[in-house]
This record gives sequence, C-alpha cells and structure tokens, in this order.
Amino acid sequence: MIAPLIIVVIALCLAGAGLWMFNLARDSERSEEVRQRLQTVLANEETELPIAQNRKLQNPLIRWIVQLFWRAGAEISSSQALLVLLIPSIVAVLIIAVAGLFWGGLISGVLLLIGFGILLRLGAMRRLKIVEQLPDFLESVIRVLAAGNTLEEAFGAAARESAEPIRPLFMSVARQVKLGASIDQVLTEVGKAYRLRDLRILGLTANVNRRYGGSLRAVLKSLIVAIRQRIMAERELRALTGETRFSALVLALVPIGLSLYIYSRNTQYYVTMYHDPSGKILLIGAILLQIAGSLALWRMLNSAGGAES
Repeated sequence: MIAPLIIVVIALCLAGAGLWMFNLARDSERSEEVRQRLQTVLANEETELPIAQNRKLQNPLIRWIVQLFWRAGAEISSSQALLVLLIPSIVAVLIIAVAGLFWGGLISGVLLLIGFGILLRLGAMRRLKIVEQLPDFLESVIRVLAAGNTLEEAFGAAARESAEPIRPLFMSVARQVKLGASIDQVLTEVGKAYRLRDLRILGLTANVNRRYGGSLRAVLKSLIVAIRQRIMAERELRALTGETRFSALVLALVPIGLSLYIYSRNTQYYVTMYHDPSGKILLIGAILLQIAGSLALWRMLNSAGGAES
C-alpha cells in the first residue's frame, strides 16, 4: 500500500518538475525572442538614423563623403566612408603605375569626376522627389494635427503613410524625437545634411511654435502653397532654359569628342605632343581649361535651375 503511494508521489513530483521546466523553457524562449527583437530594432535604428550619427563625425572629409552618399540614398557609416576613400586611392595608384603619371592621373581624375557626378545626379533626383512629395506630406501632418495630436506625433503618423523617399527620412526624424531630441533641431540637421531649405524652414517654424505658440497649421498651409508655387516656377524655368542647357551640353562635349576623334585617327598625335615641352604645356592647359569650363557651365545651369543650397 505504501509502495504505490510513494510511486504516485514521485510521479506527481516528476510531473510538477516537468511543468516547471516547461514553463522555464517557454519563458526563456520568450526572453530570447524579445532580446532578438530589441537587437533588430536597435540595428535598424542604427542604420536608419544617419543624422544622429552625423554628430559623431569629427573629420570634415569623412562627414562630407557620408553626407554625399546619404543624399544619393545610400546610408553608409564612417568606416564604410574610409573604404570609399581607400579603394579609389588604391585603384588610382595602380592605374598610375600601369599608364604612367600623366595618363594614369588623367584617367583616375576622369573616373573620380564621373563617380562624383553620378552621386550628385542621384542626390539631386532624390532631393527633387522629396520636395515634390513634401506638400502632400505636410497636408497629412495638418490632418493629424487637426485631430488633436502633437507635432511630433503628426510627423510620425504622416511618415508611416508616406512613400519613398520621404518615408525613411521622416521616420528617422520621428525616431530621433522619441529618443529625446527636439524636433526643430532634428529638422534643421536633416535640412543641412540633405540640402533641403524647406526642412530648415520647418525646423524654424517648429522652434517658433514651441517658444511662442501660434497657429502651426496656418504656417504649414502657407509653406505648402509656397513650395508648390516654387515647383511650378522651377518647371517653367527648366522649360524656358531647355535650349540653353542643351547648348551648354554641346559646348562641354564637342572638345572631348573632337579630341577622341583625333586620337582615333592618329594615336601618336597626343604622344608626340606630350613629349614636346611646349606641347605638354598646351595639352595640360587645354585639359585644365576644359575642366574649368565644364565646371563653370555646370554651376551656371545649377544656379539657374534653382538648386538647393
């Protein structure tokens, strides 16, 4: 009689120990899932908060490279910016070692200018899309404000409903505000990093509203009207200056095309010219003048097109 009772007690103890171990394992699994989820969120915040990392960049060259890639839509870190500096430098040294100092330097410079131009073009296209989406985004912000929410909540709610590329930009702003930064400071930093003066105006508006109060919705409506009028004016200006921009492109490409044609017809022409003392001076001067003229034309067209500063 005692033996079966002992067996029952042992079985109940084992069942209880099994249930305790099962609950312990389930709690441990939940804790691990929560830990992994928090790590994922923190990792995403590290990659999606480039402006917060911008405060830690002390080297102006690294900061300039990082911001250049940010504007183009590629959010890189400072260590990746060092690779961006290192890899082209190694390639340039190899090209100079193979092709010589003059031609290797010329080829390396042309490749760097092409890469720099591509990044600038991608940044300009992305900035243009952000500016075009900004009026609709601000209208969403006004609707959320009308429901009684704060400006920080309005930016977060409007960002979740927006499309690329403005969505990750303002999601980053909303996260930084949640981490304790003031919204006017964050908007000003984003505007400076991405060269968007409309965001700097937004930061100034938020700062004035936070300090002195006032009707924020009225200011946002005025800003929406101003942005849309400016977009229409820039489109009209681009249409009116289309012939001028095409003429500038022809002026920049004709000397390059003519030089390539001469080289294809007589490959020794520039080699002979380079080995002659006066010919070397003329050749280097022509290259420098071509670069300076192309940059001057680009700056003139860029300023006429109403580029952000």
